[in-house]
Amino acid sequence: MAGIIAFFTWLGTYLDGKYKPSTPWWTIGLSLFGVIASLVLIIREVMNFSKENDQ
Repeated sequence: MAGIIAFFTWLGTYLDGKYKPSTPWWTIGLSLFGVIASLVLIIREVMNFSKENDQ
């Protein structure tokens, strides 16, 4: 989870440094995307784990 968030945050800071917008929209947007993507992966893993234990 931390790796996904860190990667997308790094990518956002890289793109903000390259394109130099007035506000760090790349960092903000990609950081939020990383958080949401990692939460989706965690929820899927928990659901699969609970299905395996029900059988």
